[in-house]
Amino acid sequence: MQLIRSVEVRRFRSIDHVVLQDLSDFTILVGPNNSGKSNILRSLNLFFNDWLERNTYLDFDRDYFTSAPSKKRKEISVTVEFEWPSTFNLRSDQKAIRAYLGEKFSLRKTWTPKTPYDPLPELNRDGSHWEQLSGDGLEKAQQFLKLISFRYIQNRAVPAEIIREEWSAIRRELARRVANYAPSAGPLFANIKKFADSMVEPIGAEIKRWAAGIEQIELATPQGLADMLAPSIFRAAIGSGAKVEDTSLGSGVQAILMFSVLHDLVDKSEFRDFGWKQGAVWAVEEPESSLHRDLQMRLAAQLRSYTVSEGSRFQIISTTHNEIFVMSGTAGFSVTLDSPAKTKVEKCPIEDLVRRAASQSVTGWMPPALKLPFSPLVVVEGPTDCAYLNHAARLTSKGTILRFCTVSDLDPTLEGGGVPHIEEFLKRHAPDLASRPAYNPLLVLVDWEVSDQKLQSLERRYGVNGSRHVERMDASWADERLGSTFRGIERMLSPRFIELANERGVLSIARRDNGELVVTHEELNRAKPALAELFREEATASDCTHLQKALEWAETVSSGHLL
Repeated sequence: MQLIRSVEVRRFRSIDHVVLQDLSDFTILVGPNNSGKSNILRSLNLFFNDWLERNTYLDFDRDYFTSAPSKKRKEISVTVEFEWPSTFNLRSDQKAIRAYLGEKFSLRKTWTPKTPYDPLPELNRDGSHWEQLSGDGLEKAQQFLKLISFRYIQNRAVPAEIIREEWSAIRRELARRVANYAPSAGPLFANIKKFADSMVEPIGAEIKRWAAGIEQIELATPQGLADMLAPSIFRAAIGSGAKVEDTSLGSGVQAILMFSVLHDLVDKSEFRDFGWKQGAVWAVEEPESSLHRDLQMRLAAQLRSYTVSEGSRFQIISTTHNEIFVMSGTAGFSVTLDSPAKTKVEKCPIEDLVRRAASQSVTGWMPPALKLPFSPLVVVEGPTDCAYLNHAARLTSKGTILRFCTVSDLDPTLEGGGVPHIEEFLKRHAPDLASRPAYNPLLVLVDWEVSDQKLQSLERRYGVNGSRHVERMDASWADERLGSTFRGIERMLSPRFIELANERGVLSIARRDNGELVVTHEELNRAKPALAELFREEATASDCTHLQKALEWAETVSSGHLL
């Protein structure tokens, strides 16, 4: 879900003025300690919840930007630009709010020393004109903000304590299920236990996969009337049947349990068709804290899935010092401290942000074979192969989950392409391939003319699963009118497209009497870059029929890991 499109903060703590444009469903902030990342999250908490963190309210002596000129009027402002998500399911009375605010709009709150707890709210519908809100307009803006559940989850928070703070919401969800589905007759507390087990079962199954020794997660339910008001707690069955409370679980397991409970049992339960809440925004501080690498990968994938899945009503903004979480993001910002002690924010493509953070020692270096762990990767021989296959995936909607790349994209020390570079990449990095998420493997796809001997060598270099994860394009995938004079991936193009390239003067071809199109080796090498560019500009889905065979192979192998 992309509800918040941009954020602007002025004169708050280390922030003089920062703007975060084009936020995505899962936005990552990465930078050194004390650079101001958490101040961005706190400013959003101030905007939505009227406090910086639990029981800490705005204090101008502490929270006003310290380097501001002393004669300047003291004001702290936070501006948030919104766009209505298609996933919101508004009731008739809520549609009036949408009609008043518009499809895309900004709300700004401004605090002064005289009004530290009563900020001035303003609305901007057209990108230029601000109007102060009062009366019915103010009420509609406030009603809009009540549609959103905003959570600020600090890295020093104890997960089990956060779960306990939500016990009333968990009990409400349990009561809803019991009331809707339990038979009117029968033992009450047995019914409560049955529905509590079914409610928690998906969470327990996930945790069991990732946490050694845990057999089951259960929600403690009341055994009698005296227990009805007790806080909800979770228990884990360990080993031979002993049960421990959630507070006794390891911090990593607690963290995964907390996020699962907040997502599945608390916030999602507020999105009922006839409820008021429509979406959730989470501001999360360093979720990787206390997690080993496998759990880091698991939690990063879990948070990402909350936001990018079809029909999602979640948006997450997270700070991190961890390369896995940087890669999990769908948008990223570098946060640094400029002189004098002023937060600076710069938007970066995720892959650039990974390299920048590692070079600044903010995060660790990601082993090349583990890069981009949230998509199945397909390593091909060269950049033109990437261009054709990535564009064919967009045109045909086949293989859209795949990322085609070269070995130099993953390991910049390997410059160039071709089978020898793929072989060297596998020689260096094959031991790390086993640590990739099984559902997002790294595959290798080489051109159709690669020899059996070379193919077998690549499979051996790959190691376990080499025979499955290394493939050679099949000459039978190509159209019979394009013969073996078309070397490499160009043989998988359509005759229509090759004829078009000839008409445009991009590629000179000849025709044999049997209708076969032929090209010289030198001419094909000369035209490769221009041919790939023409494909991006002029190709249609029908021109991808033969390339689609490669997409289908990679998609089939990748999806097989999800079964």
